[in-house]
Amino acid sequence: MSRGGSDASLRMITLQHAEDISWDTVCAIAYDDVKLSLSSELLQKVSEGRRCFRTLIDAGAPCYGVTTGLGRLVDVDLDDDAKQALARNILVGRAAGVGPPLSKPVARATLLIKLCNFLSARDGVRPELVSFVVDRLNDDFVPWIPSLGHGMGGDAIAHTHCFQTFVGLGSVLGAHGQRCDAAAELERRGVQPFEPVDKEGLSLLSGIGTSLACAIDTHRRVERWLRLAIMTAAVSMESMAAPRDSVDPRLQDVIPRPGVRRIIDCLAPFFSGSCIVPHKLQAAVSYRVIPQILGALWDALDQFKHDIVVGLHAFSDNPVMVDATPDDGPALLSFGGFHDQHVINQAEHVAIALAHAAVLGERRLHRLMDPVQTGLVAQLAARPGLDAGLVTTQKAAVDFSARMKMLAQPLSLMTSETSAGQEDYMALIVPVLERVNEQVDMATTVICYELLACVRAIELRELRPGHRVQKIMAQVRTAVPAADCDRSPGPDVEALRALVDAGVFDI
Repeated sequence: MSRGGSDASLRMITLQHAEDISWDTVCAIAYDDVKLSLSSELLQKVSEGRRCFRTLIDAGAPCYGVTTGLGRLVDVDLDDDAKQALARNILVGRAAGVGPPLSKPVARATLLIKLCNFLSARDGVRPELVSFVVDRLNDDFVPWIPSLGHGMGGDAIAHTHCFQTFVGLGSVLGAHGQRCDAAAELERRGVQPFEPVDKEGLSLLSGIGTSLACAIDTHRRVERWLRLAIMTAAVSMESMAAPRDSVDPRLQDVIPRPGVRRIIDCLAPFFSGSCIVPHKLQAAVSYRVIPQILGALWDALDQFKHDIVVGLHAFSDNPVMVDATPDDGPALLSFGGFHDQHVINQAEHVAIALAHAAVLGERRLHRLMDPVQTGLVAQLAARPGLDAGLVTTQKAAVDFSARMKMLAQPLSLMTSETSAGQEDYMALIVPVLERVNEQVDMATTVICYELLACVRAIELRELRPGHRVQKIMAQVRTAVPAADCDRSPGPDVEALRALVDAGVFDI
């Protein structure tokens, strides 16, 4: 893989091999709008795959979705006219999703991940389709993919919404996020609607592209939240004047968990320059298990990423064209590569680990209200008895922690069946991932509640915290001024959330 342009502005990625599509490649093209080109050797490989596919079909090989109907109608053999019409018709009647669209990066990643399958040359598509996908990425043609209604095996509904735009149906995202007619946007670009031939409609419809695109997006969201959680945990330890035994670097010799070790490494710089001394010999468990809880989320994210990357190059369309062996010739095999249970399971793992991490923050917030734990005034009130202090921040956070526990339940186990039992095990991966995104949103609000109380507690101690914590406190106070009497914390939390969403605390 080669890249054009300087390090500051990488505007083009040229793929020499299908395997060049990596995590970083997807992120650069989907999130940074880097353009894409393909080597002539790659296009030649696709052309050879098409030739092999046609050889099999011309020899009379049956092919699901080419010579037959789909789903429950797999036993319907198509006549020649129906075979010709099917490639386009597949993309007409299956766009059943509703609701607001998935994000632009997810839509762009869907195009690229689907391209990865095509470049394997096991799909039987033509180079013309491959080039059309690349051109639509490069001219910022972004399909409108509704975020709801994806309860099936593979991504057929999402892919119908995505790829029917190629033939001039459906909608795309405009420059300002508005919904635009796909045919009009093709015309505005001077592009004729694509005319799929046999197998190409099915290849666009089947497999998993949107699922992996959503998984990458969810991973990025949770990873960003984890960085915020590490920062907040450090500020919380300073606010509690908690002993640092639980984050002592020497523990790395006795704890063989990679995530725990990484969390300890990440926390250490926050305490540099601190003048805060421990208030008690031992802090509450919610402080002592910070490396264990956040470390488990770190490791869950690592495994999640690993399985997503494997999925990028795991052929998922159905059927798959396999090579000849000494005992058998090349063949078209109908299989279940569209169901990536590894990614599903890891998404569920992340959901549970994220809930634990967020609930831990709510528990620490509760401890900050307790004068026995902090050595400070009860509820961090400026005028105890007269003022409520920040006790309602914890009460509000309980709402979010309760909802997160509910969302952490394994949604993928709610699988059902469709197509008169022919498709009798549904993946539900897009709904699984969308609910993790809901968790991230709630967990971010919990961080804001805790951070607000932490800053107040440190100010009451009148001791200098670590240098990085001082900087964080100053950033908080740019949006939330200190108060010498009661002030409703809701608006303060919303102001703090705006800072978080703007990336002010990104580390």
